[in-house]
Amino acid sequence: MHIMWFKNLHIYKIPSDFSLTADELAEKLEEKRFSPLARQADKTLGWISPIHRNKDYLVHAAGGCFLFSMRKEQKVIPASALKEALEEKVFSLEEEFGRKVYRKEKQSIKDDLVSTMLPNAFARSSHITAYFDTLRNLLVINASSPAQVDEFYDLLTETIGSFGALPLIADENPAEIMSQWVKVSPPKGWSLSGDYQLKDHKEERTAKFKDYDAENPFVIDLLDDGYSIHRLGIRFKEQLSAVIQDDLQIKSLKFNDELLKDNDELKGQDELVKFDADFALMTSSIATFTQELFNLFLTESKK
Repeated sequence: MHIMWFKNLHIYKIPSDFSLTADELAEKLEEKRFSPLARQADKTLGWISPIHRNKDYLVHAAGGCFLFSMRKEQKVIPASALKEALEEKVFSLEEEFGRKVYRKEKQSIKDDLVSTMLPNAFARSSHITAYFDTLRNLLVINASSPAQVDEFYDLLTETIGSFGALPLIADENPAEIMSQWVKVSPPKGWSLSGDYQLKDHKEERTAKFKDYDAENPFVIDLLDDGYSIHRLGIRFKEQLSAVIQDDLQIKSLKFNDELLKDNDELKGQDELVKFDADFALMTSSIATFTQELFNLFLTESKK
């Protein structure tokens, strides 16, 4: 048992009157607990324990934060295998009846083949973990893409109902704010990691720099030429490093090695004690970072 340190952040502000307790949340999640994929189904979603998939309880509560997790199973039919089976079936029909098989019939044949192949298809699983921070009124989702977040959020609202969460939306263009960090200086306690991705929206061109010096003259030249910051690597107060996108998604989050060692003295004790300590450390660091984001970007979520 160990905490899964978040690597990507999709941050939502939740209303101050959000009143679900950990027990109430667990009761609602239970109604959509994960069930194994049926033979003829292609996808299933549901809630599992955030500690381990074999544990029963669906919410882990500590320090005012409620950790929970979604499991997704989806059957995967290799595109090449489906294409080959379709070509063979179409060829067989055309040979047998001496006529051409057209698009609409091909689609019907393809659908039948998918139904036939699904029961024996490989099932791929994935997990998305999130937590409610009831002390700071946050919902933080660890997911790598907006599509994953949408799927998670849809299931969550189906489960607990609408709860008025607002994503981070900046009052000013985040790209312009981050450009000033590059041209002038980053905020106090922040530094640039040398990871840049810029876009020229007129010409649809992209420029990437990784592991460059923080003061990169090429980046400033591109900004002067009309490029804008799309992704910017930062270090935050010796606690973490991350990449901030111009839509305020946080990618490639990595906690400082020294921070990760803070709870090393708990190794060998009860696993849950170490888990809670690491969870508290992670949520506290993310909360401090998130508050800085609110302040720097004057986001609507803050209001």
